[in-house]
Amino acid sequence: MSSTAELIKQCKVKTASVKRLHKEFLYYEKERDREQTRVDKMKADGADASDLKQAENVLQESAMMIPQTRQRLEAALAELQSFVSENEEDIKDTEELTAAKETLAEIEKLFK
Repeated sequence: MSSTAELIKQCKVKTASVKRLHKEFLYYEKERDREQTRVDKMKADGADASDLKQAENVLQESAMMIPQTRQRLEAALAELQSFVSENEEDIKDTEELTAAKETLAEIEKLFK
């Protein structure tokens, strides 16, 4: 069995990982939307075909990152959920556990 200090540290790391991946996921969604707007504007303005093609490639790359990031986020979320359920009694009444539970609730809303 791990010591309480080690468990708290693991909880902090796992929570921070989920938060970072959530932020990254939201960033890629914003970037995709921004690039889509840019491509649409270029089409409406009759932009050069090569410029349009380049913008569409950037849009595709942004869109490809979303499922990959979501997968990593879901894996980190499952790992945090498992950690919390296995170690909740050992680290109860800590701010790290509270933060982990709040993060879990926030991210789970995203996937429903």
